[in-house]
Amino acid sequence: MKVLMVTDNVSGGIVHYVSQLANALADEDETVLFAPIGIERQNFSTKVRVEELPVGNTLRNFIVNTALFPRAVRFLAALQRERPEVIHFQLTPPWFLLFFPFLRKYPMVTTIHDVRPHTGSRAFDQVISNGAYINRSDAVIVHGQWAKEVLGAGEKCHVVPHGDYAFFGDCGENARCAEETGTVLFFGRIEDYKGLSYLLDAMSGVVRRVPDARLVIAGSGDLSPYQKAIDPAWCEVHNRYIKDDEVAGFFMRASVVVLPYIEGTQTGIVPIAYAFRKPVVVTAVGSIPEVVDDGETGRVVRARDVEALEEALSGLLIDPKRCTEMGEAGYRKMRAELSWEVVAERTREVYRSTIRRKNVSVES
Repeated sequence: MKVLMVTDNVSGGIVHYVSQLANALADEDETVLFAPIGIERQNFSTKVRVEELPVGNTLRNFIVNTALFPRAVRFLAALQRERPEVIHFQLTPPWFLLFFPFLRKYPMVTTIHDVRPHTGSRAFDQVISNGAYINRSDAVIVHGQWAKEVLGAGEKCHVVPHGDYAFFGDCGENARCAEETGTVLFFGRIEDYKGLSYLLDAMSGVVRRVPDARLVIAGSGDLSPYQKAIDPAWCEVHNRYIKDDEVAGFFMRASVVVLPYIEGTQTGIVPIAYAFRKPVVVTAVGSIPEVVDDGETGRVVRARDVEALEEALSGLLIDPKRCTEMGEAGYRKMRAELSWEVVAERTREVYRSTIRRKNVSVES
């Protein structure tokens, strides 16, 4: 099978996801990626052929790429040259909507990582773009049953779990950092929907119950709304983009990884935590609880519930043995359910069924 994957991101979580899925698919299938010029290539296998094109995910890119007609011609020419058996879009980039009339003969699959716009993000174009991709795609992939139900795309919607990020364990010298007892890690870009204010309120109580507890915040984004609640006595802040070779160090140091989100669809943070054998404390939002076995690989609490968050974190920090057991259980779950071998095979099943339905439709 020849797979053409398309992304409009150059770095970050989506590129991590795309690289690992493409690598796993390439073990059996010819896999080509169309990506913006400057995409970070270091995590892609040599089996994946990456073609850089003038695309991008900003409003300015959309306007410029549309105005410069040769860029559209170049994309279509590259597409015709590849002649893939299936096209797989990651996210729903608006620019590619322009080409949908030319893609009808190709089986088309779209992965929608966030079925609803996040709090604080620009929602209008996301809703329109998501709807257009859902309508025109032959199959849609989401990362959980909750997401499927919310999307309401019917039989064309398939649930495929978010894969693991174990590859971070091979990146950089920090992979050999030792765990620092009592350390809680909040990792990733600072966004309104991630509930950091509730975590900071909970941590003040955690520190009273577990005096050596410490919160590490690692990620870029605007921290100014939270500055008054950040106490340097128990909070360590790394407010910047975290490079791939730094990721392992942060997770290795942690005793517990926390995701106090107030909304969301799914996340790559839980699989990273599992890869480093760390238990997680998550809130019951979106499909996130679907990959956490409460009491086995971590704890699931109500969103916006400071007391429940404090109780869950304190309970784990005062019981290092339980933390270790949960971390090991999370690692086993990752290998059994979230490995890229599993994700790739389930994705191939979507491709195969989509190609069959497309062929029947064309013949009839």
